[in-house]
This record gives sequence, C-alpha cells and structure tokens, in this order.
Amino acid sequence: MNEESTVKPTDFDPLTGDRHLQMMKAALPYLNASGQRFLSILVKLQELRRTVALFDRAEAAELGAMSLGAGRARSPIDMLNAVKPYASPQEQDFIDMACNLMEGLRIGSQYQQDMMLQEAGGASKRRFP
Repeated sequence: MNEESTVKPTDFDPLTGDRHLQMMKAALPYLNASGQRFLSILVKLQELRRTVALFDRAEAAELGAMSLGAGRARSPIDMLNAVKPYASPQEQDFIDMACNLMEGLRIGSQYQQDMMLQEAGGASKRRFP
C-alpha cells in the first residue's frame, strides 16, 4: 500500500480547507494532465490564501488551543508525540527513543536540583541552630 494513502488530516487542515476543496481534490484523477495541473495549483493557492488569512485574523491562537487546551505547557516531547502518528515505523521508533532520552534527562536534572535543595536546606539548618 502507498504510504501517502494512510496519511490522516491534521488539526490544521480544516482551518485551511473545506469540503469544496476536498471535492476538487477528489476530482483530480478524472481530469487530463493539464486539467490536473491547473486544478491542483488552484486548490493549493486557495489553501495558501486561507492560511495567510488565518494568521492575519489573529486566529493563529486557535492552532495552539486545538489539541493542547488552554493553560497546558508545551514541550518538545508533546510536539514529537503530535507528529508521531504521521511518521513511518522507523521514524516512530526514533521519536520514541528521543522522547525517552529527553524524559530521562529531565528526570536526572530534577533529581540533581532536588539534591542541591536538600543540601542547601541541610547547610542552613547547621548554621542557624
């Protein structure tokens, strides 16, 4: 099976397209080569126009709120997990490895900070009985 045929739409796609553009895309195989070229360019220009309008209307905040919700911190691990469903199996394995590495580094850093705080707290108790 072609890898392209399994690609799922993202949360960004409905913001830049609509059912009419999808209908035009579905009609592409039924046109001759010059018609396919013209219609493909037309669809992409419409999507580009909508993308520019989206950011001009200051609705770009919608992009951040789509899947994360308000007030939730965004991390590189969140981003990697968001792109993982669109990756090949080998890329997904690499993403898992990168996420595990970053999480391990975060835990190690947190542990180091906790130890430094404990040492600082213990030293202050000794100085001021």
